[in-house]
Amino acid sequence: MATKTFEVKTEEEMNKLDEHIKEKEESYKRFLCHQDLNKADKSVICASFDMQKVLNTPHGDNMALYYSRKISVYNFTIYESNTQVGLCNIWNENDAHRGANEISSCLLNYIMEVDSQTKIKTLLLYSDSCYGQNKNKTVLSMFRFALSRCVNLEVIQMNYLIPGHTYMPVDSMHSVIERAVKKTIVWAPSQWPTIVEIARKNPFPYKVTKLEGTNFMGFEEITNNTFKKNQRINISKMHVVTFKRCKPNVMYVKNSMLPQTETIEVQLSGLNSAMPKTNLYSTKLPISQQKYNDLKKLVEKKVIPNMYAKEYLNFKYSCKTNDCLPETDEDD
Repeated sequence: MATKTFEVKTEEEMNKLDEHIKEKEESYKRFLCHQDLNKADKSVICASFDMQKVLNTPHGDNMALYYSRKISVYNFTIYESNTQVGLCNIWNENDAHRGANEISSCLLNYIMEVDSQTKIKTLLLYSDSCYGQNKNKTVLSMFRFALSRCVNLEVIQMNYLIPGHTYMPVDSMHSVIERAVKKTIVWAPSQWPTIVEIARKNPFPYKVTKLEGTNFMGFEEITNNTFKKNQRINISKMHVVTFKRCKPNVMYVKNSMLPQTETIEVQLSGLNSAMPKTNLYSTKLPISQQKYNDLKKLVEKKVIPNMYAKEYLNFKYSCKTNDCLPETDEDD
């Protein structure tokens, strides 16, 4: 009979585990508290955001689709806990990628929308710690830039949840959408905005924005103008980052959500609030030739209905384009 062996943890390992548990519990308490703040203070709004997993299209259980390459459709979602408003930003792989610039563009649009609500003074945001999309200099630079263009919003605070414990209210949007198409075939990318909008009926449908390449901005210049040259910043350790309109050249950082954590003031470069002059994409992005050929076959064999044939045949393609998605969905 085999005997069980138990690994004995060192004191250092036990201390790290204890710190991790405390951080997890405090993050949970903090998030719950922030979601309820609006009940007592209408000037505060709390929202979480996340990129839904890729909506490969055509989407469905049709066996003819199983072995075919598909178009990647992206859905960047934002959920306001107190208002129950769900926002969806949808685009295809031939419109844009799904990296820091794309996320920053969507968040900038959202922040300016929040600022138009004159009563909102503080915006509290939550996300996972995916470095390629959410937790990076590009997104942080965008927050300061956005706040500089605000008229009513005074504070933006970004809260990064610890890896492995990142369930947020916004994730429920993804579940609702997935249930809505569980027994449905989505034949073409153009169908997703309507499907996503009506996936939820109560208390009201999701707000959907269909984006194209020209809707995305490049934030490289803003990022370079935000952080000083050779300035060393350990973004991976950041848990709470706060920007104040009254202190545009300071970024307030906490490397833990525990109440006793010290706040570090990071000095930023001089502020330039001019809008970026260049769009991130001037033309459509090509899909791979192999993917195009697969989709063309589905059209020719009448697997994809004729009414969507032109949509697929008009995709730009290139033999130099790979099928892989370089941006990761994983937490750092």
